[in-house]
Amino acid sequence: MKLKTLFFRLLLSIVSLVVFNEFVVYYVVLLKCQWPSKPAAVNGLEPVSVMLLADTHLLGPVRGHWFDKLRREWQMHRAFQSAITLFQPEAIFILGDVFDEGNWVNQKEFDIYVDRFRKLFHTPRGVALHSIVGNHDIGFHYATRPNLVQRFGEKFNNTGVSLISMRGVHFVAINSIAMEGDGCYLCEKAERELKSIETIFKCGKGIGQCKDVAKLEEYSRPIVLQHFPMYRESDKECQEHDSPEVDLYRERWEVLSKESTDLIGDLLNPRLAFSGHSHHYCHMVQNRLKIEEYTLPSFSWRNKNNPSFMLARISLKEYTVSRCRMPEENTIVTIYLVGGILILLGSVFKLGGFLGQFGSFLCRGRKDYKKLTK
Repeated sequence: MKLKTLFFRLLLSIVSLVVFNEFVVYYVVLLKCQWPSKPAAVNGLEPVSVMLLADTHLLGPVRGHWFDKLRREWQMHRAFQSAITLFQPEAIFILGDVFDEGNWVNQKEFDIYVDRFRKLFHTPRGVALHSIVGNHDIGFHYATRPNLVQRFGEKFNNTGVSLISMRGVHFVAINSIAMEGDGCYLCEKAERELKSIETIFKCGKGIGQCKDVAKLEEYSRPIVLQHFPMYRESDKECQEHDSPEVDLYRERWEVLSKESTDLIGDLLNPRLAFSGHSHHYCHMVQNRLKIEEYTLPSFSWRNKNNPSFMLARISLKEYTVSRCRMPEENTIVTIYLVGGILILLGSVFKLGGFLGQFGSFLCRGRKDYKKLTK
């Protein structure tokens, strides 16, 4: 074997290993996931197919090494784009903490942040991407400021409570930071918006004075989307969870307060809830509001060795949900180590054979030279 061919094969093996780990592996793992079963159409309206994820935590200029930032963002980009290609959802919801340092950076840095986010999480035309605000985007309640709220709202059109409707399926996106209940400007605005949406739903059922109220295409109980989970004492209440340590949660820090949770239940009467914030997965068959709630783990490998996201199909009356696991960090590292060792051993073996052939060639050359000089 020629030395040039040996080096070409070595290079090809290294490139193949990198391509598999950085591109192909996401498709291989995500192909194990499938859309949940499809609920029946209601009143001629097909179910809505959505993808949900949480806590992407794009690193900013203060925290995190440049390579850590590059690596994590590439992983999230490939996982996200692979999922879009395979599952083609109609809408995508990111449940807060889009950024890691959104409450620290200045306006110029924030604009750069937003541009990076849009490149990493680009969606095809016709696929709506909704980003819900989290504490790392605008700060916790005690630390947020009007300018932080305003700039996030200008870029993502969501800093209070908003109603998103698709074929009679209604999602209510709630700013968890505004659910403190202390009468601050942000909380007052959120409560007004909640009550306004309550009026829309009541009118959808034919209740109240509805002359100037927005009309629903079809009435159905809403799905709540927010960053903080509804109130619970800890993940011990979850039927499924993957938190390595189960600690007690503090109201208004790790979960909503009891009062805010009850307020959402009283005003909206939701049928399903999705949240994030804890960085760990939790499935509650019955939360404080006696409804099913999914708390999504962080989408970033920086926060979770085994990230995942959710696929949901929701009709006016039913819903089905499935959890999609992404490649584990340990798996990628193992493939690199094993693949690298095999490539190295194969190269050493073949190089040894090449050197042996080269040595034989030199020996024959010496013998031929001696014969000629006799």
